[in-house]
Amino acid sequence: MVLRFFRKNKNFILNLSLKKIYAYFFLNDFKKIGYFNFLKDLCYDFFSSKYPFLKKDRFEKNLIHLINYYETDLAAQYNSVFHPDFERDLSKWYKSSEKQIFLRFIRYSINPKLITKRYADIYDFAINRIEEPLEILEIGGGIPHGLIYNIWKKDKSFVKKLTYIEADMIHTEFVDWFCKKNSLEIDIKLFTASKTPTVNNINFNFVFAKDIFEHLENPAKLIDELIENTINKKTLLCLDLEHKGGVTVDHINPNLPILKEKLINNNFNVIKKFEEVEIWEKI
Repeated sequence: MVLRFFRKNKNFILNLSLKKIYAYFFLNDFKKIGYFNFLKDLCYDFFSSKYPFLKKDRFEKNLIHLINYYETDLAAQYNSVFHPDFERDLSKWYKSSEKQIFLRFIRYSINPKLITKRYADIYDFAINRIEEPLEILEIGGGIPHGLIYNIWKKDKSFVKKLTYIEADMIHTEFVDWFCKKNSLEIDIKLFTASKTPTVNNINFNFVFAKDIFEHLENPAKLIDELIENTINKKTLLCLDLEHKGGVTVDHINPNLPILKEKLINNNFNVIKKFEEVEIWEKI
């Protein structure tokens, strides 16, 4: 049986690093009743709505192949050789990378511990703390795993409305499609990649903003608007303001901890932390 398994998966096994071997056997969850398969089926339904000819078995086979060989993607190298100025226009850069970005968000779903610690547990905390339906403001978070996972595990009764602020990319289409499929009230506000979105004139009591501030030209402006527009005393700001290392193509403002001073000086306090995401509440 072991020999048959090796023969069937020889190429994949030979390409595994120790890190990938550990993830494959100890972290990844491909069970039929798992979150990944739930999300995979959603993605198939979404793409079928765009491409009615799409066959499910082919879609699943190709998706699994992309996930297994994700680290061998050469898009960045192709661009650096044949389109060397693509990094100068971040909107163009994000749009050209939207499929890889969408795939990365889907890959997260394979690891249930990652999903719960970085997404779902934060939503659970907010649901219990606020004790009323959530008016959610998600900013630049890609696939809102916390929302989707909790709807999958529970139901949608904890949601009043989702305001989703994101660049014009394929995962944004997916989120719009998902909410309409589940009869969730959604307001999508598109913003140009790297430009700072506005959150004025938006009602919210729960903000989830992870992996976004380092991508913005003026993240301090967004913090200022969140502070100004936090009216409801129960509002929770779930923000990732950790340092992201040096400046890169898309991490144009990686030194984020300095923004915490703005929150502290406006009477916000951290009441809980989930890895890099801190939960801020107005005192």
